[in-house]
Amino acid sequence: MRVNPVGRLARWLRGPSTAQAPSPQSPGARGIERRLVAEPWYVDRVSISGSRLAAEGWSMAVPGAIEPAEGWFTVNGRRFDSLRYPLPRADVGDVFWMREGAAMCGFEATIDDLAQPYPEGVLEIRRVVPDTPFVERGRDSWFKPDPALHAGLPDEARRLRVIGNADAEGFLISGATDYHRIDRALLAVAGRHLADFDRVLDWGVGCGRVARHFPAARAQALTGCDIDADNVAWCAAQLRGRFVHCAIDPPLPFPDASFDALYGISVFTHLQEPMQMRWLEELARVAAGGAIVAVTVHGRTAIDFSRQPPAEHRRLVEEVRRHGIVFNGTNSQLDGHADHHGEYVNVLHGADYVRRVWSRWFDILHILPGYILHHDLVMMRRR
Repeated sequence: MRVNPVGRLARWLRGPSTAQAPSPQSPGARGIERRLVAEPWYVDRVSISGSRLAAEGWSMAVPGAIEPAEGWFTVNGRRFDSLRYPLPRADVGDVFWMREGAAMCGFEATIDDLAQPYPEGVLEIRRVVPDTPFVERGRDSWFKPDPALHAGLPDEARRLRVIGNADAEGFLISGATDYHRIDRALLAVAGRHLADFDRVLDWGVGCGRVARHFPAARAQALTGCDIDADNVAWCAAQLRGRFVHCAIDPPLPFPDASFDALYGISVFTHLQEPMQMRWLEELARVAAGGAIVAVTVHGRTAIDFSRQPPAEHRRLVEEVRRHGIVFNGTNSQLDGHADHHGEYVNVLHGADYVRRVWSRWFDILHILPGYILHHDLVMMRRR
C-alpha cells in the first residue's frame, strides 16, 4: 500500500498552496507555538567526493538550547568539521507558519575525512536534540543506503504508486530511514532488532520500499503482503523473503498467531473506520501472543505538514480532537492497480482515539508523533 511521499517533500516546501504564513500581528499568529509536537527535519541533499561529505537540510532550532558537545548534527556518530546553522529557509517557514522561528532552520555541514561513508551499508546523519524521549530517538536520525547495494529498483510506475514520486534516490532514502527508525523503536520497546524476530510481517509491502532493507541473512524471517498484485509479484521476483497478495478486506492468508513482529506504514491512514476495525481484529488474529505491532497513522504532525491556512489548520485540529477519526478525502492513487471498492481514502486519527479504541485488541505502548516523517508510529503489543 501507499506511503505518503517523502519524494514530494520538496513540492510541499515550494508550493503551490492556499496557505499563507501569518505575520506576527495577524489573527493567525495566535496559533503560533514555540515547539511542535514532533519537530520536523529533513536532509535535502548529500554529496560525497572522495573522503569529503557535504550535507544540506533543515531542522527546527530548539529555542534557547545550548549546542551539545557533539554538535547539532553528526554523521556516522562523528561531529561535522564545519557547520552553518541556523540559516534562512523561507520555504520551510511558509509551510510551518505555526512554529515560531521555522524560517530560520537551514543547515549546511561538511566533514573532510570520512573514508567509509556507508559502514554496514548505510550512512546516518543525526540531529542532536538532548530532550528527545529515549523511545523516540530514532526520529532524530536520517539514513542513506549505499547505492551500490541497491542497483535493482522497481520501475518508475511502481515507485510512483508507493511514494507518489518516481525519484529513485527518494525511494531508497525514505525506505532506509523508515526501516531503521522502526528498528530502533522495536529495540527501545522490546530490546530486539526487527531482524531478530523469527516471523516478521510487512503489511502493505508495496514494491519493497522498506522490505528491501531487511538484512539478506535473515530474509527467511520476512513475509510481505499487499493489495497491489503487480507490486507483490515484483517483490517475489526481485527481493529475498516471502511475498503474497491479499485483498482490501480481511482475512489474510496466514494461520492464527503467525507473526512475532508486524509493521504497516500508511495503511490505516487510508481505510475507513469500519474497515479499520476489521483489520485490527485480523492483525490481532495473525499476531502471536506478545507480538509487537508497529503501524502508522496521520495525526497532528500530518496536519502541520498539510500547508493549510490558519483557519483550516485550526478546524482540522479541532475536528480530530472532537471526533477522534476524521475522513479527509478520497484517494485515487491505487485506482486501476488494486480492487479497493472505494475503501482506499485519506483518514486522520487522534492519539486519544487510538488509545481508547485500538486497546480492544492490543496494549498501546507508545504513540510516537512524527516518527515516520509526518506519520505517527503506534507501537502496540498483542495480549
